[in-house]
Amino acid sequence: MATFLKGIHGAYSGKVGSIVGSNWRSVDYVRSVARPTNKPASEKQLAQREKFALATAFLGPLKELLNLGYSDVQQGRSTGYNQGLRDVLKFAMIGIYPDFEIDYSKVRISRGALPNLFVPQWTESGAQEVTVNWLKSSSDMMGYNDDSVILLTYNKEKKYFNLMESATRADEILTLTFPGIYAGDTIVGWVFTGHRDGVKTSTSHYLGELTLS
Repeated sequence: MATFLKGIHGAYSGKVGSIVGSNWRSVDYVRSVARPTNKPASEKQLAQREKFALATAFLGPLKELLNLGYSDVQQGRSTGYNQGLRDVLKFAMIGIYPDFEIDYSKVRISRGALPNLFVPQWTESGAQEVTVNWLKSSSDMMGYNDDSVILLTYNKEKKYFNLMESATRADEILTLTFPGIYAGDTIVGWVFTGHRDGVKTSTSHYLGELTLS
């Protein structure tokens, strides 16, 4: 792939012979057309495709959240979603082909320099109700009182995410109530903080697993 400068008529888009012109995130580029092949994929290639399919299916609903969570550390023109996808493929994929799984404890929802919550913990405080507690630091070096607290949970049985952003660092508590159909299900959770400027974030913290009563 090669980038190119626009000529007098601007950049072109589409296929011309064996060359394809396109644009991605304001960068114009050209690439050659992929050559068809009848050669069967190797086991390594199949394994990589399986990992990619599993990771994209899991992270697909979180594109906007990942773009926020990784806004503190975006490099070049890579999106937050692509950063999160890369981290899952690199750190959170376990198992042997074709039986891959995601290690939720290694999943990152955000990555940045803002301090996360101080010793966050969660418990089931009532039927299908989860409470997250943390300690407020007395120093601005450990974050600001008005930093947003973002809680993300994932229902392993129903494969469904829940997102809550209704607390600040100063509150020291956040409570999320799930619908009754969640009874008996296992959820996993992550929490991170966001600065009021909408750009700085913390690296997410994995809260663990809870089985709801």
